[in-house]
Amino acid sequence: MSSLRAKLTLALLVISCPCALALAAPAALAATHGTLARLGVLALGEAALDRLSAVTDVVFDKTGTLSDGHPVLSEVTALGDHGRDEVLAIAAALESDSGHPLARAFAGIAPAGVATDVRAVPGQGIEGEVDGVRWRLGRAGFAAGGEEDDAIWLGDGRQAAARFRISESARPDAAEAVALLRGMGLRVHLSSGDAEGPVRRFASELGIERAHARQSPEDKLDYARSLQAEGRVVAMVGDGLNDAPVLAGADVSIAIGEGAALAQRAADLVLAGRSLARVPETVDVARRTRRVIRQNIAWALAYNVLAVPLAAAGMVTPWLAALGMAASSLLVTGNALRLARPGRKESIA
Repeated sequence: MSSLRAKLTLALLVISCPCALALAAPAALAATHGTLARLGVLALGEAALDRLSAVTDVVFDKTGTLSDGHPVLSEVTALGDHGRDEVLAIAAALESDSGHPLARAFAGIAPAGVATDVRAVPGQGIEGEVDGVRWRLGRAGFAAGGEEDDAIWLGDGRQAAARFRISESARPDAAEAVALLRGMGLRVHLSSGDAEGPVRRFASELGIERAHARQSPEDKLDYARSLQAEGRVVAMVGDGLNDAPVLAGADVSIAIGEGAALAQRAADLVLAGRSLARVPETVDVARRTRRVIRQNIAWALAYNVLAVPLAAAGMVTPWLAALGMAASSLLVTGNALRLARPGRKESIA
């Protein structure tokens, strides 16, 4: 009798071990991080994947995020007594140490000396001293005291010295990435500090219906919070210094790896490569991970609910209990390993 009771107790202890339940989430997350590593995505936040799986809206920055990061000077107009080469050299000096993607348009131009006391004004432009003269480069109202347009102006804050127009091209896979996100049932938004014209053209080209121009860092954050107030779960994708506040304030944020370091530090996930196709792929991986974790937890709980009463009734021997415990753990692990296989979106790139 004591031998039977000992066997029953042993079987009950073995079969009630929560091994499968303990493995449900860690096994899935381990497989997921391996998949993300192959995609070139680094998850920094603890709950980043869980929040990403519940996202309803994706907000993109334009310059350096949707654009290819290679701006080109399409028009240079020197004003007043200033020559074309002079204004280009001044602009190049101001932008020489700037981290803004548009600064690359002036990268191949010899600067007029070294700019000192340089200060970036978020959402407006940059100012500094070149050869003893204080200059501003940015929006018309900031740099030249004029009416806003879609050009970049050089001036002293009151009078214009030059007007520059910069053209940008979308990343090759930007339209496809936007289409995939919309196909997944997500609303896609464009929030940019650039002028109305370029922002509208980009939105039209990429199929984005909700576009907002002349957005300061505070405006971008307020826009994300307005969506959150409607009950939406917001993912922000950006790359620049101006995106850091909204990257920190969104429910989950994705930074472009070649962007500003501050933006990467504020983000939950970082894309190491240049491909925007990684964004819908990562959303898909996050959704699959959530499903697999729920399946694993459901199986582990169902196994314990069914097996423990059987063991308590003496219908399970110790060896069968050990076999069941091992089988349940293997099932949970095998289900998690499905996340290591390419998913529906991961085959894009």
